[in-house]
Amino acid sequence: MAAAVLLLAWLLAGLRELDPGQEFGVVDGPLLPGGAVRVTGSLALAPPGPYRLTRYPRQAIELELPSAAEALLAAPDGGRYGFRGRITVRAQPERWRELHAGAAGGGLRGALLGAVRTAGSDLPAGAEAGRVTVALSQALHDRLERELAARGVELRRFTLDAVDRLMAEAGEAPAPEDARVLLVGLDGADWEILDPLLEQGRLPNLKRLIDDGVRAKLRSITPTLSPVVWTSVATGVEPARHGILDFLVEDPDGGQSQPVTSAQRRAVTVWELLSRAGVTVGVVGWWATWPAEPVRGYLVSDRIAYQLFGYRSDPADSRGKTWPPEVYEQVVAPRIVAPDAVEWDRVRPYLGGERTTLEAFEDPEERKLLEEFRTLLAAGESYLSIALALSEREQPRFEAVYFEGTDTIGHLFMSYRPPRLPGVDARRFADFGPMVDRYYETADDYLGRLLAGRGEEWTVIVISDHGFVSDEKRPRLTDSRIGHGAAADWHRRFGMLVLSGARVRAGARIEEATVYDIAPTVLALFGQPVPRSWPGRVLGRALEPEFLERHPVRYRADDPPRGEMLADAEGRPVDPEAAALVEKLRNLGYVGSDPGRSTSVTARNNAGIALMTDGRYAEAEATFRAGLADNPDQPSLMMNLGVTLRLMGRDAEARPLFERAFRYANTRREAGHLLAELHIEAGEPAQAKRYLLEVLQGEPGAAEVRTSLGTVLEAEGRIEEAEAEYRRAAELDPNAAKARNHLGGLARRRGDAAAAERWYESAIEADPYFMGAYNNLALVYQDRGEMDRAIDLYSRALVKSPNNAVVLNNLASLYYGRNELDQAAALWRRAVRADPTYPSPLNNLAGLEIRRENWGAAARLLERALELEPGYGDARMNLALVHRARGDGEAALRELRLAAEDPRARGRALAQVGYLAFQAGRYPEAAEALDGARAAGTRDPAVLNLLGESYRLLQREGEAAEAWRASLELDPGQQELRQRLAELERR
Repeated sequence: MAAAVLLLAWLLAGLRELDPGQEFGVVDGPLLPGGAVRVTGSLALAPPGPYRLTRYPRQAIELELPSAAEALLAAPDGGRYGFRGRITVRAQPERWRELHAGAAGGGLRGALLGAVRTAGSDLPAGAEAGRVTVALSQALHDRLERELAARGVELRRFTLDAVDRLMAEAGEAPAPEDARVLLVGLDGADWEILDPLLEQGRLPNLKRLIDDGVRAKLRSITPTLSPVVWTSVATGVEPARHGILDFLVEDPDGGQSQPVTSAQRRAVTVWELLSRAGVTVGVVGWWATWPAEPVRGYLVSDRIAYQLFGYRSDPADSRGKTWPPEVYEQVVAPRIVAPDAVEWDRVRPYLGGERTTLEAFEDPEERKLLEEFRTLLAAGESYLSIALALSEREQPRFEAVYFEGTDTIGHLFMSYRPPRLPGVDARRFADFGPMVDRYYETADDYLGRLLAGRGEEWTVIVISDHGFVSDEKRPRLTDSRIGHGAAADWHRRFGMLVLSGARVRAGARIEEATVYDIAPTVLALFGQPVPRSWPGRVLGRALEPEFLERHPVRYRADDPPRGEMLADAEGRPVDPEAAALVEKLRNLGYVGSDPGRSTSVTARNNAGIALMTDGRYAEAEATFRAGLADNPDQPSLMMNLGVTLRLMGRDAEARPLFERAFRYANTRREAGHLLAELHIEAGEPAQAKRYLLEVLQGEPGAAEVRTSLGTVLEAEGRIEEAEAEYRRAAELDPNAAKARNHLGGLARRRGDAAAAERWYESAIEADPYFMGAYNNLALVYQDRGEMDRAIDLYSRALVKSPNNAVVLNNLASLYYGRNELDQAAALWRRAVRADPTYPSPLNNLAGLEIRRENWGAAARLLERALELEPGYGDARMNLALVHRARGDGEAALRELRLAAEDPRARGRALAQVGYLAFQAGRYPEAAEALDGARAAGTRDPAVLNLLGESYRLLQREGEAAEAWRASLELDPGQQELRQRLAELERR
């Protein structure tokens, strides 16, 4: 009896009321046929425990799209994303089984979530991080409609407001206890030097990391000066934001410029953020870290063994050199190696010639090189010994150790590295030739000693801030040594990156990475949120999916503030060694001798470069002009002012600056190249070639100059010679994207689409940020009719360059060709905003307005385009259409004749002139115009037919017959024309 009562109570507890007019239900459980039954009445029985009732509305309802926290769609950077917006859907009762299966117990909301998780993961590349566009909204709509239909749900309305990224919440848990990261900086280390040494087995520690991890090129930034780039690595932000722009900084009180310090840094470092999250950190030798800021752990500043310019720090002065301060006396000072303590026996193994004693080097310049080499050995040993001792003592979970020697060795001895350059002394070549490669072995030994004893829980990141030109590409007109010319000319824009160890997906491919990506990746490895404003991204493709599943990348909307710093009573950094360092810089020419000049040449130059890179051209111009006012003979300032003026469209003002800079050895290569570009754009190939050949006489390894020479030769019709120059440039520089792009163009011209595709892909691999190769590869896809593939490629390009007007314009044209006019219009408007000086999207928007017969709007857009480029033939042809629609045939003819002056539009424009003249009965004018269209390369049967008819009416039967025969060759199926030709020939 009791059991029956309990059973009844259990059953009654499962009774649920339904409103049949508003909803239906589905009950699932173990004893039901098929595991589930549909409930259409007003009562449903779903006893608690194994049975469950799910309610579904009969009417359409509006729901919010799943956010990042709900959708949890995986982004390539390891983050999670969802959407913000609204969707109206209706459940289909007759398909209740599909609906219920797709809902996974979550009702109509569950069905929507499942559809979003499938549809949202198949969006064009970069959509998860991009802005909402018509194209993205349409793509998501179409995919959701398909996925919802498969789940028994009808999509009625859809509005996408934003892509939602997973954001951090206040009071999140601290960093995972098992997170350990070692970041090693090897200044200037270059893959072209590393790879041969790796193949020879001379870098076993780096090779082991690569074999067990991931390698990639690391794109640098400008200016490529150590304090600037390494501060961007540490802070994740641009130079204009972090404020470190040079070796020196202007004194705010108007006095002599001072050595750069951490006080000038305006952005927080990654180790400061980790300290706040409870992570013990250890930092050794990083640029611009004096005075040492408070951290949870230790920080050894760059003033311990400051080696640049031959300056030596005073070991007796401990102020600001470490955090905590007592670490200096306890650990650091006893381990500082003085340069004069480096015995000759330590130097000898790096040499390669017959001279084996210091006394054998009698030349003062050679002695100076060797003394500076002893300084870099001393600095490296000092920082390594300090890093090892503090790491063992403090056991930090994040370590960052910086070594400058891989860059300094290049500046000292790269001129002597094999192969021997013209003008290099044979004896020096023999003695100093092996020094760069042998020091790279030393750096690998340092790396091995840092790795020793670390467990499998460590993630290791090895990076360089830029590359270093080697082999025959080395500049021949500038000295590589700091203080002896344009040393930065020897830097290459791509450095190196290796990730290995815990949480790294061994063998993964990273298509591109930049110095901005390091700080976000470090934060992600410690489970910390990444500021949304940072320009970099987490290198999620290189990390294990299981790790990212447990610790998805999260973002924060705010920019974290800086922490404390060592300062005097007035809040300024205490720098007791500034005067001595500035004096050293003055002796080397980095600071002017006039005490009234408070700003160095490089400070002005680099501040201007940072502004120019940030798109603040007017401010950059003012900065460069101020620098030239103080230093009128500085060619680097001339060059950068000229580049800024070019970016502002003021080529006429830029040219004399480049001509002046061309007279100086250290800027001749760049100035000559830019002058050649100006002449090419002006249609003056002979003058361009003169500059290019003159540069190549002194710099035969200048790949970018050979590429430009190839374009001149190609324009002259000397295709084989042009191709040879492009190939030579590609051989010289693995990052020469333009040369590879041009080789793709030649292959496409020959009809070899497969070769063109390979070259364009090679160009993208050489430089993932070179947009020209994306545009041209997309054209190959379009030629094959692979429109979706072309759209996806453009989307990839826009992830890297979201405001590239050419890419936006071309992508819009694809949508226009698919008759998706709203998407095309939105992208063309974005292109106009991205570059208001680019006329093509204005012309294309006018074409849309013409299609809609909005003649006034079309005319206004075309007038704007023609203000930018008066000779733009396509715009004039569209304007002719507007005039014809308004009944002004003469104005239309006038525009078409002007359009015919543009070689790009000549054939089409003359064809239109011919049509209008024929309609007006002006047959001689029609024949002349149509014949001109034919001469311009137009191969259109309709044009040839009208040309033949014009000749016939002019009683020029022979010319008429020839035109019609040419038309029939193009289109043999014109039976009526064939009959007319036969009649004409019988006369």
